Amino acid sequence: MARHGAVIVAAGMSTRMGDFKQLMKIGDMTLVERVVVNFQRAGIKDIVVVTGYQAERVEKTLHHFGVTFLKNEDYKTTQMMDSAKIGLAYLRDRCDQVFFCPVDVPLFKEKTVRSMREQEGQVVYPVCQEHLGHPVRIGSSLIPSILAYLGDNGLKGALDSLRTDRVYLPVKDEGILIDVDTQEDYQHLLELHNTELMRPQIKVRLTGQKPFFGPGMVTLLREINSTESVREACAKTGISYSKAWTMIHTAEDELGYKVVERQPGGRNGGAAYVTQKGKKLLRLFIEYEARMEDAARQIYQDIFFDSDLF
Repeated sequence: MARHGAVIVAAGMSTRMGDFKQLMKIGDMTLVERVVVNFQRAGIKDIVVVTGYQAERVEKTLHHFGVTFLKNEDYKTTQMMDSAKIGLAYLRDRCDQVFFCPVDVPLFKEKTVRSMREQEGQVVYPVCQEHLGHPVRIGSSLIPSILAYLGDNGLKGALDSLRTDRVYLPVKDEGILIDVDTQEDYQHLLELHNTELMRPQIKVRLTGQKPFFGPGMVTLLREINSTESVREACAKTGISYSKAWTMIHTAEDELGYKVVERQPGGRNGGAAYVTQKGKKLLRLFIEYEARMEDAARQIYQDIFFDSDLF
């Protein structure tokens, strides 16, 4: 099964909007929350949010969402492509396919992402009304070439420069085309959002005497496995160091075995790694979560599809 990830660029300042658009609200969610949720509902769990301007506010908003934070320290003097490269470089060896989306395109549909996942090809563009939109799906084998691109046309220019197959996938999804650059765009976004509110959502956790394993733990263990450091994993997930160890110890108490081990030496004076049982639990939980979400969608369709309730 292909491993999918997503890069969301939320680093820039929004001078044209007169507001910090990453945290502007659509219904009860901010733009950045909605982009994350759209990917998560489509089964994309390895999500990187590249921050910059007001990074702390973005991280605080998303700290319960189980995403990884990377900061473009030079966001004031660089372009979106530079932030995209930071996220793509991070996911290059973790995923087979990576979705890319700016934070100001928040209303693409879960169904669009799922359709894109099923397509063959190294580059997949969604198309609506004969226009290309976001997110774009990129094969990880292309990422080294994208990172080396020095042209002026951003990610599309980098992809156009490559000799690779492209899929242009027609979708009935106006949300792929609407970005928020002006107040008029924002009002259009709100109107579209209000027509498509209803959908199922579940959150899966494992519980013994108390809840001990859920999306936050999945993200934490993934980062520990990648960085070999609990402290570095905390920095990337927005989880405090003390809370991370509380989560780990709670899980170990409930399970009766270690999921994270420490060893002397290594980076920062000591290394940490996920145990073999911890890795197996992580893999099985991810599969269980995906199957539960599929079942919930099917049950929702079976019960509500022909109703006139909404």
